[in-house]
Order: sequence, then C-alpha cells, then structure tokens
Amino acid sequence: MNEAAESADLRGRVYPHCLRATAASYHAYQGVAPVPLQALMGWSNLATAQKYIRISGTATADALWQAHHR
Repeated sequence: MNEAAESADLRGRVYPHCLRATAASYHAYQGVAPVPLQALMGWSNLATAQKYIRISGTATADALWQAHHR
C-alpha cells in the first residue's frame, strides 16, 4: 500500500481506513442494499451502511426511476 501511495504521490494520505471507506462507497454507488453492505463490511450497526447508501444517492435515483418507469 505504501509503495502504491508513494508512486501516486499520495504518501501519508492513503491508509487502511481510507481504503475501507472507498470500498464501502463504491459498493453503495453500485446499488448494494444496506444489509448486504453491512455484512460485507462487518459493521455491527446497520445505520453505518445506511449512511453510505444515503450519501451515494442510489436510493433516490432508484426511487425516481421506479416512479417514472412503471
């Protein structure tokens, strides 16, 4: 990880928790539902998964798509 960060000129700005948050965000943007996201990331609290999904906006996009494409 340190080598990759250094080659990308990101030394000191990439760390395991940052990568974990990026993975959670990525999966939320891909539409992973809260419970599977919680299981994947190992969170004990479902609210954490819901936060990532809320931030991703996919729930809003899905609701709008369903409302306009029935």
